[in-house]
Amino acid sequence: MSPTRPASTRNLTIFLSLIIGIIVGLVVVAFILLTGRLAARMYPAGGAAWRRVLIPSAGALVTGYLLSRYFPNARGSGIPQTKFAIFINNGYIALKTTIGKFLCCSASLASGIALGREGPSVHIGAGIASVLGRRFGLATEDVKKLDPAGCSAALAAAFNTPIAAVLFSLEEILGDLHAPVLGSVVIASATSWMVLHLVLGDQPLSHVPSYQLVHPVEFGFYAILGLIGGLASVAFVKLLLAIRAWFKTFPKKSEWIQPAATALGPTIRMRKVCKPVWSWQTFLPQTDMTRSYSLSFCCSIPTLRMIFPSGSRSHVCTWWPDRRRAPKSRIAR
Repeated sequence: MSPTRPASTRNLTIFLSLIIGIIVGLVVVAFILLTGRLAARMYPAGGAAWRRVLIPSAGALVTGYLLSRYFPNARGSGIPQTKFAIFINNGYIALKTTIGKFLCCSASLASGIALGREGPSVHIGAGIASVLGRRFGLATEDVKKLDPAGCSAALAAAFNTPIAAVLFSLEEILGDLHAPVLGSVVIASATSWMVLHLVLGDQPLSHVPSYQLVHPVEFGFYAILGLIGGLASVAFVKLLLAIRAWFKTFPKKSEWIQPAATALGPTIRMRKVCKPVWSWQTFLPQTDMTRSYSLSFCCSIPTLRMIFPSGSRSHVCTWWPDRRRAPKSRIAR
């Protein structure tokens, strides 16, 4: 914490970090259980094939309507929106947006939409931290410093990774590993992780098969796979942003039906190709390729870093629904 801040404010921030860790941990646990149990009902063992087509489309239709009608600020993956709140919107995330993110993402995940827990959890955690900071009367700068604590608490509970959650909040959200909010981030992350273990037990959320190196030549293939993965990831991001910009040219009244329309085609194709085994713990398809993910991911990091330098915040506003309404001085940075 900054030495120039009053002792009362520092103490309140530490106290709120503990409270944020507890509340965010419970909310993320509820998020995990809700999505898992809804998915078990929507995709029962031996269920009919039509469920794989109609349920994702219906889920996209319902969430699209809710986002368009009631929760417009809950759109997006969650991480760009959190950065926007911290760097441009003075750390402000409305309670309505947080509730909408929880409800819509729970329905989307349970219905089988290709969405992970990372982004929604970050946005929900930051929203809870923002609401608590404002309710306790903290200044704007102090509320902004609490948001990363909510992010780390959410990731720690969502993936059972307290240390990785701290690093993610500092490097990806803030872009500064030496940020003065390190103490709050660590406290919130550790507290949320303990809440996760108290509620769900000590079982790992993801079971990774054991890996054995057969021949050193494998490292060369992993490096090639990492390079291809890095380039493919960049192409995917650019394509995603281009398609998003294209959809913004559509009439505004069609926003609520766009998710369902775009989900139907890929759903029919992917459900024929992939038959995932849903697990309430990971909510990801379990495959035999898991053993090669970690090494290939590490190899893809240098490629991504060369294209997107660390600490760059120029992409914070790329998600903004109408760039003309965002502060021009911030977009130009």
